[in-house]
Amino acid sequence: MNVLITGVSTGIGATTAELLLRSGHDVYGTVRKLGDADQLALHPAFSALVMDVTNRPSIVKAMATIKASGKPLHAVINNAGIAVPGPLETIAEEDYRKQFDVNVFGNLAVSQEALPLLHAAREAGETNVKIINVSSVSGYVTAPFTSLYSASKFAVEALTDGLRRELSPFGIDVLSVAPGPVKTPIWRKANTQTKAFEGTRYAGTLDKLSAYTEATEAGAIDPELVAGIIHDMLKSERPRPDRLVTKKNWIIRLLMLAPKRWQDKMFLKNMEANKRY
Repeated sequence: MNVLITGVSTGIGATTAELLLRSGHDVYGTVRKLGDADQLALHPAFSALVMDVTNRPSIVKAMATIKASGKPLHAVINNAGIAVPGPLETIAEEDYRKQFDVNVFGNLAVSQEALPLLHAAREAGETNVKIINVSSVSGYVTAPFTSLYSASKFAVEALTDGLRRELSPFGIDVLSVAPGPVKTPIWRKANTQTKAFEGTRYAGTLDKLSAYTEATEAGAIDPELVAGIIHDMLKSERPRPDRLVTKKNWIIRLLMLAPKRWQDKMFLKNMEANKRY
């Protein structure tokens, strides 16, 4: 199976690429610069593509490279994403636009440009053709100060459902995998992204930010778990279309059903205790 994964420099993307390569798949992995793929490039079945999901010409060029290989493209894993934290009242316009440019519009742009290759694979008789979007538990429930990230992941869930329903007649499945906090560099970055808090009525939150992110990272799941589920989704002819991957799935499912005011109280209480969920 030939698979395209966006954002393979670290975290879920890199771990998934490594697992798929070990499992005998050919992997195209996108990075912002070639040096980000040095470790993966040691594998003969890996091809690095320099691509920015917010730059349409770079996406078109990457797809042309895949097409020129003459091999069918069986799956796209839209993994590239960023998290922009901060109070909604003070977060800068350039930051909230970037959040959606990467996580939502970039996701859709990659899918749009890859779909001619996926349709071609189906028309050539290939089966098990898929798009898998890496979403988040934040696409199910919204925590304070990551609301913008959550909004982008709610949008990813909507794109996933809409695309699946539109592409079903053509035999292309569209799925989402929604991890809870994962042990990736995103938590170390969170401690440096403080400008939306500084000099505002929310500045006091910064005193708890380090402890909160450290506690969240300590309870996070390993990226290998998410990679394994993505691998299973690729293999299965008819997998569950949405996979929530957390240590406490039942809490999230219950929270989604709870009254909004009850949810509000729980999040505020958890913030005081340096807990996410």
